[in-house]
This record gives sequence, C-alpha cells and structure tokens, in this order.
Amino acid sequence: MMNYPNQDPAYSDFIRTVVATGTVYTLQDGEDYFAECPSEVYENRFGEPETVYCFWHNAAAANECRQEEWADYRTVSIGLIDFMYDILIDMDQDQVLAGIAFDPQLYGTEIEPVELLGDLLDEMAFSGRDNFPEFDELQSYRLEWERIMAHQEKLH
Repeated sequence: MMNYPNQDPAYSDFIRTVVATGTVYTLQDGEDYFAECPSEVYENRFGEPETVYCFWHNAAAANECRQEEWADYRTVSIGLIDFMYDILIDMDQDQVLAGIAFDPQLYGTEIEPVELLGDLLDEMAFSGRDNFPEFDELQSYRLEWERIMAHQEKLH
C-alpha cells in the first residue's frame, strides 16, 4: 500500500479505488461541462480563486453532491486511462485544479492535475497495472512537469 503526501484519507481512497476499478466519476451538466467550484486554497495571478473540477471514486459520493447548482447535473463515469490522458492533461494546460472526493459541503482535496496524475501512475506501477500503451507517455509528461516546477522553485 502506497502512502501519498496528501494526508486526506479520502484522497488516498480515491487513488486506490480508481486504480483498482479503472473508473472515475464526475458530475456534468446538459452541455457536458464538469461540476466546478472556486478554489478555497489557490488564487490566480489576479487574486481570483482558481477553478476546480470535481471528481469522485464512486457514483454514490458524486450523487451526494447533486444539490443546489449541481442538482440538474448527471453522474458520469470516465475510464481511468481516458481521465488521465485526456482530461488531466487538458486541465493542466487550461490551469484548472482537480477537486478530489469533495463532500456535499465541497470540502475535499484540491490538487494540481499533474500531481494527481503522478499519484495515479505511482499507484498503477505499485499495483502492477502499468502495462498500457499510454503509461510511458503520461509518465514523461509528469516528469517534464516536475522538472519545470523544480526549476521555477529555484528561480524564486
């Protein structure tokens, strides 16, 4: 069992469960937009909250959040490989955060998409589920992102 730097047990459950099941859940509106909320932690360069797209490891947890502005959203399942390869990479490029295992009060883990990707890839490797064509490409993307982040930290 891997340990993750994020100490939220719901985050660890998310990682382990989606790797084991190969499925991620989200809420989407009629135009296929993800359920989103403003970040409680991160701001953009204009001092405004970053956008957070929300994801869960089971349909029941996602359904619990179908209230207020998300009451008309539907629960959608996404294959893990598609989630990593298409959604997380796009979120990184669009500078959108991932909200993991939010509860109905919208408390959960906010994380950079590539950090989430890294934790998913690590869990896949640890559990022997890393034998798929996109693994090396995703790992390269993650390592390049980490290299860039390390370089930026040195500059500040």
